[in-house]
Parts: sequence; C-alpha cells; structure tokens
Amino acid sequence: MTIIGIDPGSVSCGFGIIEFSNYQLSLVDTGLIKPKSQISNSTFIDRLKYLYDAISKVIRNYDIDETAVETQFYHNNAQSLMKLTQARTSVELAALNLNIPVFEYSPREIKLSVTGRGNATKKSVSFMVASILNINLNQTSTDISDALAVALCHIFKKKGQNATKNSPRNWREFIELNPERIINL
Repeated sequence: MTIIGIDPGSVSCGFGIIEFSNYQLSLVDTGLIKPKSQISNSTFIDRLKYLYDAISKVIRNYDIDETAVETQFYHNNAQSLMKLTQARTSVELAALNLNIPVFEYSPREIKLSVTGRGNATKKSVSFMVASILNINLNQTSTDISDALAVALCHIFKKKGQNATKNSPRNWREFIELNPERIINL
C-alpha cells in the first residue's frame, strides 16, 4: 500500500510518500510544493490551482492508494484559517478526483501516534519520523517531516498503533506472543 501524507499550505505544502508492505515501512519520496514562488504575480486562486495540479501529478506519478491530510487547528487569525482550509480542500479534491480515498487527522492525533504525546514539538515529531523511517531529516523542512508524520499516523491507525507484525495490542497478546519472556516465581 502506498500512502501520501500531506501537510497542506497555500505558501508551502509538504508531502511524503511511504510504502507499507509486509509490515515494512519504506520511504518512497518527499517534496515541497511552493505555489507562490512558482507563479509570479499570482493571485490566491492561482496558487490553489497550482497546488491542485501539483498534487494531482504526484498522485498519478506514484500510484497512490490512500491520502492522509492534516486538518487545521484553530488560528487567532480567521483569514489564515480560511486560506489553510482552501489549500486543504484543493489537496483533497485532487485526490478525490483521481478516486483516491482521503483521510483527515488532527495535529494532536498525528503527534500522539508518532511521538506518544499530543503536544509534542515539531522537533520531536521530526526526530521520531526520522527514527521510525531510519532516515536523516536534519536539513529538511518541517512541512516535509510533518507530511511524513501524517502518512505514518494513517498507517498506524489502519494497522494498529504499531506497524509491526508481532506487535501486541494488550498484555494478554504480549504474553501469547512472548511466552519465553514470562518469569514464573
């Protein structure tokens, strides 16, 4: 299964593509879409169209199975919230028009699934994403590490909190899977 995680934005939109097969995670690609820098004298609508077209192209190029998108959190600035909502809608419509299912996750839910803390910092999220995927994200935009975190969150939600084959969901399963680790006193 190939998942694209997207951290939407009208100025900078990060994406990360992860392959999940046989309980193994592998990084396929990452990228940053910057509509504003690509279009001189652009209007906001032009940037949304650029974002829509760019995400559509990425989805077609990588044969994506599912899309995971970060939802917005409350902003003090209503104008910023509206623009982020429109950017997210452009991304989601690009996937939906290619018949790719879209799943949404809140920032807190993403942080919790990747770091174990819903209020984790961007640095913590980036560190955990790099650890999980065994990659270096030191010189990478937080938009990309956030997008990868969205994809990981989706995989963890679909396959249980841990994307490994023998991961127990409770203590009973742990004991059943690891009888040699039980000490009888």
